[in-house]
Amino acid sequence: MFDRIYDLADKLDQGSTTDLDDRARACRAAKDEVHTAKTALDALRTELDEAWQGNAGEAALADLDDFRRNRERQADDLGHSAVSFEVVRDALEKAQRDARSKREEAKALQAELEKAWQDAEDNPLKLPGAWAKQAKTKVQEALLLLDMERIVRTYDMVLNNEGATIRGMKGHIDEDAGAVLRAERDKDAGVLGELAHILSVLKKNPNLGKSLLMDKLMENPELAKEIYRYFGFKYSENGDFYTTGETSLQSYFGWHDLYDEAGPALGMRLHETSHPNIEFRDPETGKQYRLEAWKGSYGHGGSFGGEVALYAKDADPKGPDNIPGYHSAVTGDDQIRVTQQIYDKSHPDRVYMTNDGQGSHDPDKRHYWNLAIQTDPNVDREQLGQRATIHVEHRPAMRDEMFKAMQRYAEADPTFKPVLNPDGSISYTWEK
Repeated sequence: MFDRIYDLADKLDQGSTTDLDDRARACRAAKDEVHTAKTALDALRTELDEAWQGNAGEAALADLDDFRRNRERQADDLGHSAVSFEVVRDALEKAQRDARSKREEAKALQAELEKAWQDAEDNPLKLPGAWAKQAKTKVQEALLLLDMERIVRTYDMVLNNEGATIRGMKGHIDEDAGAVLRAERDKDAGVLGELAHILSVLKKNPNLGKSLLMDKLMENPELAKEIYRYFGFKYSENGDFYTTGETSLQSYFGWHDLYDEAGPALGMRLHETSHPNIEFRDPETGKQYRLEAWKGSYGHGGSFGGEVALYAKDADPKGPDNIPGYHSAVTGDDQIRVTQQIYDKSHPDRVYMTNDGQGSHDPDKRHYWNLAIQTDPNVDREQLGQRATIHVEHRPAMRDEMFKAMQRYAEADPTFKPVLNPDGSISYTWEK
């Protein structure tokens, strides 16, 4: 993997920001020349308008007007092309800077590993330490490679988007082009591609997915920090479980129907509240929401737990979130406070863990995803029950529609039992 990291960094270094800058300047120079030509045409048009009369004269003036408008569109296209070249230049500069940083991290990591093995050759008593170092390095190396490939794909996305914009010019330009974030639909497409890549990596090496949840791995503070940064998992000492933060990769991915199908490749065997989905609309905003819960085994049987998550679609049917089967993770006022318990169905008083909103970054503990996973290979997923209380008192119209959707799901799954509480919250127990 180290060779792959160095190879990707080298390929990015081959790009030339100077060449892109030269192209942007050339476009702007050409735009100025076109403007100069248009100014001359404007003056000519004024003179001819005074001299040409009759049908033939009016037809000639109309042709001249069309020619002048074409010059205007050409000037606009050249200006927008200059902006696109600058966007690509800035993206390449950032990608090269980030890639160089990752390459240096990889070199330092590789040097540490080589030193550990060299020390072991000189002193056999250090051999166990070298093996431990190699196991740790393998995961760090995989995370570095994921990061490097993300840098490359991010740059490629900008390059492809701006290239398509330039190629598609016909007198106007996509309003989303320029030195600002591309259209939401492009961002969402990139998110799905990013997830597919990570899933493919973990499918080829399922032990990597398993190891990310192992206690021994999380005992290393630096590595635990990196795992939280990339995958969102963080250990809760009070409850003895792993939870997730609001700004993990998962929050960016949102939810797609295909994700559940990818679960087995990641070592997950879960029950899920789907078919029918718990979907509903807020009558006040028109937004569509999906509440979904999971419970079962994770990490190829090494862990168990549950999840409760809320996702949303834009009210506009042509909006950026309206990719078929896709919902974004809720943010802001859409977030909800959830208390989740995982218990033994045979002995309901035996509670394995309770997550009362840990992982949220806010004092009110509102989140889009309540997750609790505990490491124990001896717990049977078929014996797991889940109970949760969802606080949506601040959105009564949305709350009522959520409860109706939960009741509809309960008709298909009798083990799911929702209750509307006097304080306005919703509770349920689920023993599928």
